[in-house]
Amino acid sequence: MKLRYPLQRHNTVLPQSDDVLRVLWAFQLPRSYREVFLLKEIQGYTFAEIAAILGIRVETALARLECARREIGRVEDSVAMEPAS
Repeated sequence: MKLRYPLQRHNTVLPQSDDVLRVLWAFQLPRSYREVFLLKEIQGYTFAEIAAILGIRVETALARLECARREIGRVEDSVAMEPAS
């Protein structure tokens, strides 16, 4: 089985606790948004690298990341507004 994109990146670091939540929320995103979000925000790829890995244009990668960030921001906002138990 061939991986769709590499799992290791030379500058990958362990995420901070807020990043862990963002990654968990990212799994709620549509696949196209999630792939770009994880490659950029977690693995640190450039937009040119992401475009090459996924076989899309750089502009498409930029647009998908913006959509992913917007969706994750909505989740973060809704969670912040929930009353504490």
